[in-house]
Amino acid sequence: MISYKKVFDKAQAEGLEALELYVSEERNLSFSLFRGELDSYNISDSRVIEARGIYEGKIGYATSEKADSTTPDYLIGHIKQNARLTNSDDKSIIFRGSEKYRRKNVFSKKLQDTPVEEKIRLAKEFHTAVTSRNDKIREVEISYQESTEAVTLTNSYGLKLNSKANSAVLFAQAVATDDTGETKSGMVFRLITDLNDFDINETAEKLVNDTVSQFGSGPCESGKYRCVFSGNAFASLLGAFLQNLSSEEVQKNSSLLAGKLGEKVASSRLTVFEKPLEKNASFRYFDDEGVATSNKTLIKNGTLQTYLYNLTTAANDGKASTGNGYKSRDGKIGVGLRNVFVKPGTLTEEGLFEKAGEGVYITSISGLHAGMNPQSGNFSLIAQGYMVRDGKRAEPLSLITVAGNLFDVFAQIMAVGNNQELRMNGYFVPSVLVKKISVSGK
Repeated sequence: MISYKKVFDKAQAEGLEALELYVSEERNLSFSLFRGELDSYNISDSRVIEARGIYEGKIGYATSEKADSTTPDYLIGHIKQNARLTNSDDKSIIFRGSEKYRRKNVFSKKLQDTPVEEKIRLAKEFHTAVTSRNDKIREVEISYQESTEAVTLTNSYGLKLNSKANSAVLFAQAVATDDTGETKSGMVFRLITDLNDFDINETAEKLVNDTVSQFGSGPCESGKYRCVFSGNAFASLLGAFLQNLSSEEVQKNSSLLAGKLGEKVASSRLTVFEKPLEKNASFRYFDDEGVATSNKTLIKNGTLQTYLYNLTTAANDGKASTGNGYKSRDGKIGVGLRNVFVKPGTLTEEGLFEKAGEGVYITSISGLHAGMNPQSGNFSLIAQGYMVRDGKRAEPLSLITVAGNLFDVFAQIMAVGNNQELRMNGYFVPSVLVKKISVSGK
């Protein structure tokens, strides 16, 4: 293991104006069960050093998984080479540091210290709870993935920041078959930081109900319907919507919300926050450029409150970074979000069905990347769910598509549910009722 001081000394000797090192260390535990027996088991450790440096006024990047005597030469050499090939006119910035950082401890020592045998036992108990609930359940696959990530960001200006967090996710998929031979599958996931908080029976009940309730599904009549989007379905649409808040997209004139700051962009019933300082597994008090993060309102009662900036896009607009600079896979800094929350309403999901009266309940959508036009917001997506009749969830739906315009959907939100919970894309989102959506079926 090298001293990172040697990398900084090498950078100075080679004429770099400034250098930043972003070191991430991960430990991953994963295992899976098939038919209640251990099917796979893996523990892995990794360390990645991502370096950014300014050379001859341009910024260059380098990444290494090695930390030995060759690392300083490798990193600095690649930064210089990368910087020479850069043709961007954007200002090159290594951040000196924010005035104040709001540190919190979110690392779960209890999760770390829980023996692996206990984690496997929990998964096996969950498997039994699922299979014993309904004789139509034929197969259950369970995977447990636990990760611990420690990040250190340090630079030439003396800035040094650290964060450490851990969490586990339990995924389960059930396959059910009825007397006619029809087969349906359902899936559930839960974020875990303390095994005692995982409700085996509630989660098993949800998985079984979501799976077997799909039997007899088919398409409905094509038409326009009032629509309740489940939290998972709405979270996917919200992710596409919030991409338009990126200052990168605004500056490239590819955001459909460009020029709409302070204007109504959604229903007054919608309020959306970013809360990176919320004390949970996604807490982060600094972004990947070392800028202090802050909780902020993105959309308030339908009105757009802010765009999201990293240091470069902020400099282009003469503004301060909003602390939303996050790395992409190639190490370059883009614009990202952490801990998105939708302000919940007062109605239960059943209350949304009652308010809808007649319509559809869409539980999942797929094909978002191919089925969404980023230039217009128009979409056509494969979906499944249920009919809503007389204010109640009715027969299951499949082989349908839902179509419309993303911004029309957000403008037509009639009510927001109170069932806010963590969804698959990391957003804390409830179900919502939308005035109308086009459904293609029969």
